[in-house]
Amino acid sequence: MMHSTVSSGFSLRAAARRLRARFPLVDRLVKRARALKEWTRLLFGALVHWMTGRTPQRAHLALVNLFTLSRGGANDSLARALSVLHPPFQLPSATGVLGTLAPHDLARIQAQLETDGYYVFEQCLSAEFCERLISASLQRECLVLGDEMATRPEKIRARYQRGAARAPKYLLTEDDATDIAEVQELLCDPSLIQVAQNYLHAKPIFTGLSLWWSAPANEKPDAEAAQQFHFDMERIRWLRYFIYLTDVTAESGPHCFIKGTHRTGAIPDEVLGEGYARQSDERILEIYGQDAYREFVGRRGTIIAEDSRGFHKGLMLTRGDRLLLAFELSSSTFGANKRHVIRNIHVPRFAAFAKAYPRLYSNFDFEKGLLS
Repeated sequence: MMHSTVSSGFSLRAAARRLRARFPLVDRLVKRARALKEWTRLLFGALVHWMTGRTPQRAHLALVNLFTLSRGGANDSLARALSVLHPPFQLPSATGVLGTLAPHDLARIQAQLETDGYYVFEQCLSAEFCERLISASLQRECLVLGDEMATRPEKIRARYQRGAARAPKYLLTEDDATDIAEVQELLCDPSLIQVAQNYLHAKPIFTGLSLWWSAPANEKPDAEAAQQFHFDMERIRWLRYFIYLTDVTAESGPHCFIKGTHRTGAIPDEVLGEGYARQSDERILEIYGQDAYREFVGRRGTIIAEDSRGFHKGLMLTRGDRLLLAFELSSSTFGANKRHVIRNIHVPRFAAFAKAYPRLYSNFDFEKGLLS
């Protein structure tokens, strides 16, 4: 005779779900108990992070879980605490690739970021600047990425050859990307730093940088190439810049965003319950409607500032290719353990800023002697 520990059609988990659905008070108590457990793990992880500079994986997961449980409220509370602990820098005038930004310009940008989750700065970089970055990127090996590549046990590296792509994404390593003079120029641009600081209400830190080529290589959107809607949750609060280094048309992979989905409470519980799961266009548009959909086409040199806590993706390419630089500034390095090594200084102002604002570059490891 066979015995089963769980009878057909019945389990403790299913019974608990029915109990929570029938009695809202029980559901609230269960959520509070889970939230307390996650807060405990997060705060312990914050102590470890303060002592070592690294976040335990379970503490990062607690941040994600608290985001889903609170629909973003936990992040807001933590961000307010960080703004008190690390109030904004006194920076030089906000003059740089975004132009000369007066206080009323910064207020206007801030208002749109808070409301919509994005702001587009058109053609901020010269054609010559973009061409130098294109040339530098083509001289370096990349990680070859895509859903098909993700199934292979070994990492594949190759230089990107325009018109001969074997995969949808060619990603320069972080340390190769930061070894390009034009990237270093952007990392010490006062206008980019000031806009991010205003949004964070705290001293910003460069916490992530990626430079990659996208090419048409598949007949359907590629999850590894971020061509399906998703939200990010690697930090507590951040602002990300997406910088077009090639002209981007509707066919060459425009960045897409769902307006307002960065705001607390904007993502439904049933979607948050799925965690980092990629979402189909159909489901996202059913929830938010076509009016919230934004597709950013633009000339090279266009810069999109975005709170990528909202739903976003890169549209699958059907023609041409795209070189994109993305980097984020966050109010804390708590979260994903990603650091960058700075092997060389190509821009004197980059070194000067690193000395003047050490917290801003605290996620970078400068080779010995570079800042002496």
